[in-house]
Amino acid sequence: MKLLTLLRTLPIIVTLCFIQIDTTCAAGVGINATRVIFPQDSQSVPVTLRNTTEKEEYLVQVYLTKIAKGASQDQTLDVLPPMFYLASKQQRDVRLVEGAQVAGLPKDRESIFYFHARAIAASEKNGELQKTSMKGDVKIALESVIKVFYRPKNLPLTVEQAHSSLLFEETANGINVVNPSPYYITLSSLSVGGQAVALNPDLNNTMIAPFASINYSLSVKKGKKVWAVINDLGGRSEYSRP
Repeated sequence: MKLLTLLRTLPIIVTLCFIQIDTTCAAGVGINATRVIFPQDSQSVPVTLRNTTEKEEYLVQVYLTKIAKGASQDQTLDVLPPMFYLASKQQRDVRLVEGAQVAGLPKDRESIFYFHARAIAASEKNGELQKTSMKGDVKIALESVIKVFYRPKNLPLTVEQAHSSLLFEETANGINVVNPSPYYITLSSLSVGGQAVALNPDLNNTMIAPFASINYSLSVKKGKKVWAVINDLGGRSEYSRP
């Protein structure tokens, strides 16, 4: 049976349970990055997926959305190929390419998308993918999700300068952290006067959008500010200010 045909019929012939996790590895299928930077006018940007299992084969679907847990696929950037078969101990590159809608993106700041890799275990017999035990069968498909940043050219400062440019304003209940730059800034840690701020992606308080701010409730408002951001390579870069 051809791969594309099987993928199209999976929702009909089996019961699928989807579990989304914010990580780069799910069910043996992983992504070799924690984030992707797509510079404007790039011909394409590769994303590598790997299957680290010893025997399991997977059907993999890849696509983009505008929000992390969104169900509606976004076509601003195309993902090629959108579906493929990944054998055990193998890896494969997919490519992000600009779609027609890229022209409508802001030119003065980054745009964000979310790259999804959905994997479902497959069975194989005589070199062909098979539909086995379909009656009453339940398949669990897991998703890995990472961020994709579309970066316009000729932004007025570097991403490193942006990371160090955060501004801190006292408020009635704490401190307001301002991002005056055109880049998305993702905090991995933040402290004010030695008091750590509770950061949690589920609270939507880790990523500050371009030219935006987030208010944090703190009992300490003065003192040294220390923050660490996730850089383009997925590592941590730390900064401080008196």
